Amino acid sequence: MAAPNDERIKLSKRVYDGLRRQIDEGEWREGTRMPTETELAASFGVSRPVVREALVQLRSEGIIDSRRGSGSVVIAANGAPRRSYSPIENVADLISAFEFRLTIECDAAAFSALRGKPQDLADIISAHEKFRSDLSESDFGDLDLAFHIAIAKGTGNKLFEATLSMLNPQILLGMRLVGEFSLIGSTTRAQTVYREHALIVDAIKSGDAQAAFDAMRSHLLQSRHRILGFDVPPNWQRLGPVNTSTSAS
Repeated sequence: MAAPNDERIKLSKRVYDGLRRQIDEGEWREGTRMPTETELAASFGVSRPVVREALVQLRSEGIIDSRRGSGSVVIAANGAPRRSYSPIENVADLISAFEFRLTIECDAAAFSALRGKPQDLADIISAHEKFRSDLSESDFGDLDLAFHIAIAKGTGNKLFEATLSMLNPQILLGMRLVGEFSLIGSTTRAQTVYREHALIVDAIKSGDAQAAFDAMRSHLLQSRHRILGFDVPPNWQRLGPVNTSTSAS
């Protein structure tokens, strides 16, 4: 029997494939306002969260855009390129996505602590502080991704930022799969993530690469546990950031 998350991912992929086909075949041309989430959910026989995940994938590929008061609008029809990694299709793919993120985002935090300029730090803090307000599910995902990309920018290495941007659909889909976040006392999901992010921000502000590396790793591991509901034993892990100094020969 398929796990609940596996089934939800399959449904989301079915909706995504159906919407993409309608756009690619010209049924919905550029500028077309798409049906509402409620209408699409009824059309495909799925829940609104499943539809939302498919729309997130399309938006991350630059095919649709969400406009206040207009819903989702097609902005790149007729075979628009897929600017991302392969979509997540099951829980194993989610685990792989987190494994990959753990290899790059911890170093990104460490490099940002070492190299970040005042404007980079200001952008990171600004993205972090937005978690103080009440957030919708959609806003939460967008702001969380913005925070991680701000850290990637702080590395001064455009490849970190590019890679995080390409992982947009994988990251946002993982967030959508959390579902109803279990409250810890009176703590909301945003408050929990805000506290985890705060440790990363403090380490970057102090220029402590090791602390930034460790705080990011802890945050990603806790995020993975919230999404999956279980821990994944590591096969291997590096214990600290890359040594950026060079020794004289």
